[in-house]
Amino acid sequence: MAFSCTRVGPENHSRFGNRNSGKEEGVSASLKPLGLGFIGSGRIAQAHLQAAKNLSDRVRVVAIAGRRRDRAESVARQHGIPAVLSDYRQLLRSPDVDAVVITTPNDSHAAIACDAAKAGKHILVEKPMALDTPSAESMVRAAEDGGVTLMVAQSRRFSDAVREMVRRLPEIGEVFRVHIVFCVPFAQPPTDWWRSSAQAGGLVVLLQGSHSLDSVFWWLGRPPARVFATGARTNPAWEGEDEADIVCTYDGGVVATVHLSLSTAPPIHEALVVGRQGQFRLVERPAGPPFENLYRLEKNGEVLMDGLQTPSLYTHQLREFGEAVAEGRTPEASGREILSVMRMLDAARASMRDGQPVAV
Repeated sequence: MAFSCTRVGPENHSRFGNRNSGKEEGVSASLKPLGLGFIGSGRIAQAHLQAAKNLSDRVRVVAIAGRRRDRAESVARQHGIPAVLSDYRQLLRSPDVDAVVITTPNDSHAAIACDAAKAGKHILVEKPMALDTPSAESMVRAAEDGGVTLMVAQSRRFSDAVREMVRRLPEIGEVFRVHIVFCVPFAQPPTDWWRSSAQAGGLVVLLQGSHSLDSVFWWLGRPPARVFATGARTNPAWEGEDEADIVCTYDGGVVATVHLSLSTAPPIHEALVVGRQGQFRLVERPAGPPFENLYRLEKNGEVLMDGLQTPSLYTHQLREFGEAVAEGRTPEASGREILSVMRMLDAARASMRDGQPVAV
């Protein structure tokens, strides 16, 4: 069931267009689609490639490059991508590529994005933006020097339920507490680089915390004053932490807590946002196929939305990226904006290492 069938009250039309279709409305047939080059052909690339199919009137995937040529060729056959390259630098030299979608391991984001910016390509990079803030800052400088768009794929910003909640946050008054639980079951890494702490940058803090701390930052409208975090590795399948808890404190008594796990079955992913005049509860549940989710939004116990997110988060996200490029404007979740989230992530990892609160 799509949200448009279960929404209570008047429809909220956003700049994303028709929520019931992946196709863009009112697009001129003469508008040249944005040529996309994919760098990375693994698990998360599939979600972005399906989004590109949904927006085939606005974007066209013209090339893909991956560490594993055989996998890149298989993905190209599956999605009808005309060019397969072994080295992303070859892709960056293609005049058909206007923008790149970077879905490689975390430790490679910064170098690839900087190279893309120097080549004049717009950039949509998977979260976490980079392994640390200095690397992320280098990406922002490169994009600004190259005059290109840099957007970070903070996909959880793009569900209809989240956007509806954010639109209605003033209804609950000053928010003084945010509580996020993002606990999922992965007995084994779904992709090989998750095993490596060096490639992943630890593990669950950057992997899932990049979503949750972005939500804290976006919903509260500012970074915290201090961060305290603990973490542990409980599964020998990987080197980094698979359990973590993060407490963000603000001047004035505002608190946000984030609980992360790769060892929790069945999964729990929900948020409670508490204001002086009420509260919102947001629940995300897997719909079955990878990267498809069901969302339930409640205000003070009243169900506002409940159903399948359609089109996908990634479709809304890619549409925002394409529109920002076409309009020459700053996208939502721009590289410069997400620097604040990177500082929160750095503080969480430093606190987890040293056992002390860290100022942001």
